[in-house]
Amino acid sequence: MDPLLAAALENLGIAEAPRPLTRDHTAAWRTRHWKIRTATGPADVAALMHEARAVTLLHEQDLHPAGAASARLGDGAWIAIAWRPGTTLWDWCVAARRTGTPGTRATLRRIAHRAFTPLAALHAGGWRHGDIQPANILITPANTVEFIDHDLAHHPDLPLPSPYRGGMDQSTAPEIARELLDGKPDAAVTLTEAAEVYSMGASLRWAWTGHAPATTRLLGPGVTAEDILGDIATGRHRAALTDHRPWTDPELEALIETTTTRDPAHRTRNPARR
Repeated sequence: MDPLLAAALENLGIAEAPRPLTRDHTAAWRTRHWKIRTATGPADVAALMHEARAVTLLHEQDLHPAGAASARLGDGAWIAIAWRPGTTLWDWCVAARRTGTPGTRATLRRIAHRAFTPLAALHAGGWRHGDIQPANILITPANTVEFIDHDLAHHPDLPLPSPYRGGMDQSTAPEIARELLDGKPDAAVTLTEAAEVYSMGASLRWAWTGHAPATTRLLGPGVTAEDILGDIATGRHRAALTDHRPWTDPELEALIETTTTRDPAHRTRNPARR
């Protein structure tokens, strides 16, 4: 067993055998009540310890329901975050697209509006999540919304250990994509509230439709990361929402469109209601 994992289990008093978080993970595990991750390289250790501090501070400020534990061990470190019940926005919408019942559609509308409430609370506290995407948005059994994976979360009192260079590309706001393209490769970009509102709207569109929200092109042969950022910045390969929506929903579509307009000055900042 990974000695860092063993140290975490001992520290937490966990007797059950952990299992990999997914079949692709080699340094992240799940137990009944905890998600545990380990790291050994200096940069990875710094990022892990940053997330531990971020989650701890967010929990103390009543901005995140789960606490965290962590420790250094030699050149490595481990972090454990209390496991939260629920399903990611992506998985929730996969199931919703299969059923598409009127009740499911109404619930999705409520979830979509509610998603902006915890985001506004983060912003009011001076925080930026840093990686709003469908896999980092948790729908609880009560159909409320929580954020997970806070490795890029930052605050004026808790800056990141390395320059912020954006989160998931397809949910990146156009102005952030432009700054990444035009700035120096190692320069930090400034994540604004409006940019994270865009990311939330883009995440809702992505999860609901099952199609990438910013560009129809995919990273691969003949398409570089810079090409994708250029598409996001200009909107040149962005499909119309009506091309991909699984059903017609004027209210949900309006919410998505008003939060993902390319001009940040024209975005609806906090459309939460219900």
